[in-house]
Amino acid sequence: MTWNPYLGDLADWRTRAVFVRNTRVYLRNWRTAFLPPAIEPIVSFLAFGLGLGAYVGSVQYKGSAVGYASYMAPGLLAQTVFATPFFEALYSSYVRMFYQKTWDGLLATQVELRHIVWGEITWASARGVLNATVVACVLGGLNLLGVVHLQWHWLPLLPLVGFVAGWSFAAFALIFTAIVPSIDHMNYPVFLVGVPLGLISNTYFPLPVHNPVLAALVQCNPIYHLSESFRSLLLRGEPDMHLVWLLLTSSVFLLVCATLAQRLVRKRVLGE
Repeated sequence: MTWNPYLGDLADWRTRAVFVRNTRVYLRNWRTAFLPPAIEPIVSFLAFGLGLGAYVGSVQYKGSAVGYASYMAPGLLAQTVFATPFFEALYSSYVRMFYQKTWDGLLATQVELRHIVWGEITWASARGVLNATVVACVLGGLNLLGVVHLQWHWLPLLPLVGFVAGWSFAAFALIFTAIVPSIDHMNYPVFLVGVPLGLISNTYFPLPVHNPVLAALVQCNPIYHLSESFRSLLLRGEPDMHLVWLLLTSSVFLLVCATLAQRLVRKRVLGE
């Protein structure tokens, strides 16, 4: 692993300036930018958690039978924390880079490309926190109604826990943003990488892995540890080792992906 030489730019005012710029644009169009992405996971929960849950009944978790809706709820929250930064950095960053030429305008100021990259990563992660907060509020309401049975006192903290993981997911997506020839080719990272990673990470259903090689690969997947960390906190009311592994894998994933994204974006935008 190569240490990212630009990690200190996270605290730079120019990175904050990129973040603030994206925030202002978002607030100007918040109705169309916020409602569809925030409602989508809620619709998924109603369709699968409640609809499919009526047929599935319960699943086994840590030796206990848990209602499928309650089992799925933490996974849905984890999927939101993953999918929102991933798609934000994949599509929205590409539009700002290629179509709107926003990055070119920023580069005409004191802002450098490395600040744009970190600003985009941080903004995408913040979008994940925002959408996850909406999902957490809905799950809290369903918990009060008795539809799901969760340890609600942990619920407000989970979107913040996902912020660090969201950094790594956004940095991962920026790699593809820098290398795809056109926006039409985004289907490849979405359906060959993003969707499979989300589905095989214990988000919607338990995934028993008996092959030791596959088991080792799953342990390296921060989405898996994110889902299991949320599930342990919301169903058992206590953290477990998955939370430690989440912080470890997310940190390593962030440093590796951010370093690679910096180099690929610089090659794409500046031709260096």
